[in-house]
Amino acid sequence: MKKAILCTLIVMMTIIRIQAQTNDTIKDNGFAFSPAELTANAGDTVVFVGSDFHPVLEVSEATWTNKGTTPLEGGFNFPSGSGKIKLTEAGVYYYVCTAHVASDDMKGKITVIAPSAIPDIPGNAIASVYPVPLTGSTLYISFRSQAQKNLSVSVFDLAGNLRISSSGSTSTGQYSVDCTSLPKGLFLIKLSSDNRDSYTKFVKQ
Repeated sequence: MKKAILCTLIVMMTIIRIQAQTNDTIKDNGFAFSPAELTANAGDTVVFVGSDFHPVLEVSEATWTNKGTTPLEGGFNFPSGSGKIKLTEAGVYYYVCTAHVASDDMKGKITVIAPSAIPDIPGNAIASVYPVPLTGSTLYISFRSQAQKNLSVSVFDLAGNLRISSSGSTSTGQYSVDCTSLPKGLFLIKLSSDNRDSYTKFVKQ
């Protein structure tokens, strides 16, 4: 099964063009960053456009939550408020304005996802999934045909490891999958119903 999933990923990556890398800009807007929350692809360059009135510093999530200014080891640091960083690893990057995070809660975060060549479910597929990106713990599946008696849902990480397996039926065309156990990242989902298979991707933030 794992080998088959990996083969599917390789084929998809061969026939679908990988998303182009881009530049994303974060600016000062009074005592806030704009946008304060940014989603980017791995390999994108994030450009901070500001001034030394708002020094930018990458911090840990705990420091960010507590409005602190302890630098993250190896993180980015722009005392001038301007600079750029190429983010190659998927994950969440937290940063603050060291001058105004305590007084004005001036901080932001960047969610980086791995560029994916996995296509979304086509219009003639058996189902669609939502919400995408997944920000909560429940992924919903909406089937084109309401009655689904032999339903199987498998969620894989990009290494081909099976992370979630669920099976059942639905008479309404709606099915939910508990994704609480999944970390943040990009996942492949396989939907099987009456010997028909569909694949798509989703991001958990």
